[in-house]
Amino acid sequence: MGRARPDLIRVLEENPPGPQASIRLVRRVRTREYVTEIGPRGYLSQIEAAAFLGKSLMTVNRYVRLGLLRDVTREGISMIQLAELRRFRREYLKGGKSGRLRRGKRS
Repeated sequence: MGRARPDLIRVLEENPPGPQASIRLVRRVRTREYVTEIGPRGYLSQIEAAAFLGKSLMTVNRYVRLGLLRDVTREGISMIQLAELRRFRREYLKGGKSGRLRRGKRS
């Protein structure tokens, strides 16, 4: 099995992105691309969540262990709901995808 590479997954969001909008994951394997559509109540694996947030796999794993992201284990795989990822991005990451985690309240 190869290494986890969130950089090989592209996330295409609908424009304008809304709470009920779906996303498309485009996963590149060698020379082929595989497209998967995820609905608003769909689940993403931690590596797909890392691509969605623009973070590394270990960072997403840390967010889950700290309780900042809620996950569900399905058949031994940690899955995170798309709505949960959108909530996390809105509440904790400033500046959208590439922002830093906010700590505490700013006045």
